[in-house]
Amino acid sequence: MPGNTDDKKPYEWLRNITDCHMHLIGPEHRLPFSPGLSKVFPEWSGADYKKMAESAGIERSVITQPPFYGFDNRNLLNGLSQLGAHAKGIAVVNANLPDRDYLELQSAGVVGANFYLMPDGELDWPGVSPANERIQDYGWQTQLQFNGREMVSRFGQISALKGPLVIDHIGKFQPSVDTSDIAFRQLCRLLDSGRCYVKLSAPYESSSNESPYWQQAGSLARFLIKEYPDALVWGSNWPHLGLKRQSDWPSTEAALRCLDTWGADNKILEQILVTTPTKLFGFDL
Repeated sequence: MPGNTDDKKPYEWLRNITDCHMHLIGPEHRLPFSPGLSKVFPEWSGADYKKMAESAGIERSVITQPPFYGFDNRNLLNGLSQLGAHAKGIAVVNANLPDRDYLELQSAGVVGANFYLMPDGELDWPGVSPANERIQDYGWQTQLQFNGREMVSRFGQISALKGPLVIDHIGKFQPSVDTSDIAFRQLCRLLDSGRCYVKLSAPYESSSNESPYWQQAGSLARFLIKEYPDALVWGSNWPHLGLKRQSDWPSTEAALRCLDTWGADNKILEQILVTTPTKLFGFDL
């Protein structure tokens, strides 16, 4: 039943369910954070993630490199080595990284670049376009996380970027907006281009109410599922780096069940959880 938080796998009939947004944190003594960020997060290993993923029926994963290592992607490479062939990666890069670094990342399973553009991050907008230009040499996607309230002022810059675009966390409108808001309508314009995707992930980051977040991010997700089912993927956002207390973490099973609560039928569930991730991230069929 949608919304339950028991331990039963939500969609046992589906094979290759893909978690398109999660993180791993390696041992800090080997894989240090950027200067000034010592001990900002505890270690979360591939084994920790696999335990959660198996209980939820997740078989494939996309590791997003957290934005607190500068352009040092050793933590991501470590994570990819732990999860193996069932994982892809999204790195943090700039236009000046040498070719050997890009080639190493690509051979390890990296398929895109992560631009975390929130105030507490290490990147800024002027660096996005040059890096986006550079990653076209490798056929990578561009993943953007920023406050969706900036969508109107940033629309021209975003729409000028090349290649596939992926917008994190249902647009991450903070504070949330409704479907008539001009910022959300601009997100829909990006989707109308046919090369933009939205992650149905972390609705709690732009909602003050509880799952399924009907009054805020959930209402946006419901609209997107109805109007743009082919342009959506899902992510757990594990281990919820923005939530300091593990007791505040949402159940992954409940997060998955939000999809049918928001209106996804079986065909759309397969599209969001299997078909579109296979195409977008280059998983084997």
